[in-house]
Amino acid sequence: MDQQHLLSHSITTEEIDVAIQKIATRIRQHGDKPYATVDMQRDLLQQLSQFELGRFLLINRGINGYWTHYMLTYPWSGEQENLTPLERYILERSPTTLATQERFEIFLKENQQVVNHSSTLACIPSGMMGELLYLKVTGISNIKLIGVDYDPNALSDAKLLAAKQNLSTVVELNQSDAWSLHVANKFDLISSNGLNIYESDDARVTELYRTFYNALKPGGKLVTSFLTCPPTMSDECEWDISVINQNDLLLQKIIFGDILEAKWQCYRSSAQTKEQLESVGFESLKFIYDRAKLFPTVVAYKGSI
Repeated sequence: MDQQHLLSHSITTEEIDVAIQKIATRIRQHGDKPYATVDMQRDLLQQLSQFELGRFLLINRGINGYWTHYMLTYPWSGEQENLTPLERYILERSPTTLATQERFEIFLKENQQVVNHSSTLACIPSGMMGELLYLKVTGISNIKLIGVDYDPNALSDAKLLAAKQNLSTVVELNQSDAWSLHVANKFDLISSNGLNIYESDDARVTELYRTFYNALKPGGKLVTSFLTCPPTMSDECEWDISVINQNDLLLQKIIFGDILEAKWQCYRSSAQTKEQLESVGFESLKFIYDRAKLFPTVVAYKGSI
């Protein structure tokens, strides 16, 4: 397998102590920041190593299908008593986590609208495929739920969730790069979250949208999302700062920006996303924003002719 294609997370098994040492050395070399001392960052680094999600982040600087699903469905799980304070912060207060949890609910609502007899719905990348497997499909005949992912582990986890949801008979899983679908006029829906936020090349993102456009049936629906630019990167920041806790936002920057140097930091504006989607033929665009406008959903359609 060509590991460079796994943009969201490395699949190497770099030991956690090696990862910690490497990050600790970088923190020391960079020195104190105006908003975070070396000691503060090293303390957070140690805290990250105390829980499984944190250890995965330390090694991979991204999250896979399993951990994405864990974060998205956390609000459904009720009060958890066995979390460390830092894991609780990541799951309950980190502004981007809150935004993507909202986004997930928006995706489910939009995707549900396409559920119909003989419809074919795709999730690309599939991850654990929750945005399709949690839809209400009881009484719907001949529906097909297609998952496409380059990561075989994500497909394995999706298969398990499909079985848990009693949907194995309508699910088809394919290992493929999203840019290499090689299908045309096949899907009534493509639900796609989590690729463009790892891809810095705008031309590649536009090409991804073109691939989706070609794969949709005439009249087909795309539900996708993107991260908007933080105020430090753009004068045209779309965030609603009034609903964002500034202490939580700063802690998020320290953890994911300074300590982890997370890979999912490719931002785009609503205007740029609109231009990209329309340039490949999509029409009737609708933007749906989370409260803070950090992680918008965009719905777009392929023309019916």
